[in-house]
Amino acid sequence: MFHRRRETDTETAETTEATETTYAFDDFHEWVLSLPWVVERPYSLGTPGVRAFGIECEPLGRRQLWLVTGLYDQPESEAAPIAVILPSDAAAEIEISGRGRKLAPMPCSHALVSVDGDTVSGREAVEALVLTAYGYAMS
Repeated sequence: MFHRRRETDTETAETTEATETTYAFDDFHEWVLSLPWVVERPYSLGTPGVRAFGIECEPLGRRQLWLVTGLYDQPESEAAPIAVILPSDAAAEIEISGRGRKLAPMPCSHALVSVDGDTVSGREAVEALVLTAYGYAMS
């Protein structure tokens, strides 16, 4: 005879929370690709799971990398592993506010900034930060 293990309220809440988080970012890459002039750049075979996105806008003469996902794993975080490329002064403001951390300097006075999943939680907050990077890439 088989008995079903009873789930406690805590277990059910944790499962529901994790599932909602997963669903919140299921279509993130599709949303990014729906933005005007955004293309996905090819990635190296040595970096599985990493996806890079750029702007290719011939009428404005813009061609720039601005978003990288999957660079690192954050199992304890609710946010997707996202890094954006911003001008150095904007990157410094985000770092000071605690919403991200500079990972590396980039050409033309820009910086690669990781999104802090503990501070920037929820889809709206992540999208706002990503759209900030998109705006800088288009200007």
